[in-house]
Amino acid sequence: MWALTDGVARPIDGLPVEDRGFLLGDGVFETFRIAHGRIRHSALHAKSLASGCEALELPVPDWAAIERAIAGVTDADDERIGKLILTRGPGGRGLAPIIEPYVRLFFEHFPVPPRPAAVRLATVALRRSASSLAARFKTLSYADNLAARREAMARGCNVALLLTESGLVSGADSANLFWERDGQVYTPATACGIRNGVMRQCVLGWLEAAGRVTQEVEAGPDALMTAQSVWITNSVGGVMPVSGIDGQVFELASGILVRLQAADL
Repeated sequence: MWALTDGVARPIDGLPVEDRGFLLGDGVFETFRIAHGRIRHSALHAKSLASGCEALELPVPDWAAIERAIAGVTDADDERIGKLILTRGPGGRGLAPIIEPYVRLFFEHFPVPPRPAAVRLATVALRRSASSLAARFKTLSYADNLAARREAMARGCNVALLLTESGLVSGADSANLFWERDGQVYTPATACGIRNGVMRQCVLGWLEAAGRVTQEVEAGPDALMTAQSVWITNSVGGVMPVSGIDGQVFELASGILVRLQAADL
């Protein structure tokens, strides 16, 4: 792990325990692919981090300095997964806001994991609040997603599918959701407690360029049961086909899904 300051990365042993990011989850993070020392979809990730900072009333860091620091500690010939963590810094006990936060930036990177051939989803009991900051931004408070993933795995699935408190389809525990029915592609609208992820934006852009208009909808889970193909997206796994939800089986060789995977967004 590295601490980032003014475009320079300094190695550290771990996150300071007095930091509010550790104590209270008071911060945001961003996960991305790094290829040849450069962040893929860098501008989208910069915008994503900035929106999370603004939502939590944190200073927005200098993205160009972040890029310089990361380039200095990653192999230009390697592909990695990077994780950037921004915290409010130390602040003592309690929930009272810090008048002048000492914002800290941390970075770590990992080998790129193999992409799964397909994933299985289970609809979990935990519901997602459409107004929750933790649902709409990459905050360090991940308790809900962890609980959802535990339930899904206990039921023999890889990933949790979450509904909103009103019963609408929201998305996966750590990914956005798409489905195709009769050639039309759908995805939950932002009103469904989703984060408008970088890979979601890339998929929407690719579909538009291919002449496919995606419908962003507020739909119940029954809409998924009539889909021909379903997939989830995030910056680590890219486009990941869904083989089944709650026992319902979906096609893995759908033309548009195969083309999306081949595009390597």
